[in-house]
Amino acid sequence: MSHILYGVIYLNRKLLWLPTGQERTHTLGLLLCAALFICGCIAGTVAAGFVGSARQLGSTVGDYLAMMSDKTAAPPELLASVIDAYKYHLPAVFLGFSVLGVIFIPVLCAVRGFFLSFSVAVLIRLLGSNGILLVLAAFGISTLITIPCFFILSVTSFSASQYLLRLATSKGGKNPGLPPAGRAVAACALCLVLLFVSALIETYLTPQLINYAAAHISL
Repeated sequence: MSHILYGVIYLNRKLLWLPTGQERTHTLGLLLCAALFICGCIAGTVAAGFVGSARQLGSTVGDYLAMMSDKTAAPPELLASVIDAYKYHLPAVFLGFSVLGVIFIPVLCAVRGFFLSFSVAVLIRLLGSNGILLVLAAFGISTLITIPCFFILSVTSFSASQYLLRLATSKGGKNPGLPPAGRAVAACALCLVLLFVSALIETYLTPQLINYAAAHISL
């Protein structure tokens, strides 16, 4: 457990010093990804106010809490949690091998921010302050891991895609220097490992936390 906590702390520190030192090449990617992520969060929060009535949302959330509280229900499958953990991160990595990543990685950040804030805003809209406990139970621990991982992978992939774009448009001119890769590769490898840890948490710990939160919520 101490190794996992150290990894999470390292990732958050890595996210903070991405634009400094040898990582100056990541500055544009960090600014774009962060800006689009924030725009997605704002859009998701606004959209949550226009989806369904309070009664419909209450019925949906009530059914979900009842399902999670059912002791006889089958636990979440690990494979589904793994897919959920990697569904935004792997596209970000693959886009880093294409010049199209310069366009689509920031868009992916906006999509990630939209759906995260939309889910949180719907719960808060329905449950008010009581929804904070459920939000922390459902998203708190996993988000602490997945969001830093997502930004590190996205920003690193954006820089790689930006390098490919410069290489493709150099037209025989000066060859752009290779971006520093040593620490970036190590951080990305750690991200992929911690995302699997996040999937384990989603499978075995998060349902227990949601059960605890549900016991303190009345719809």
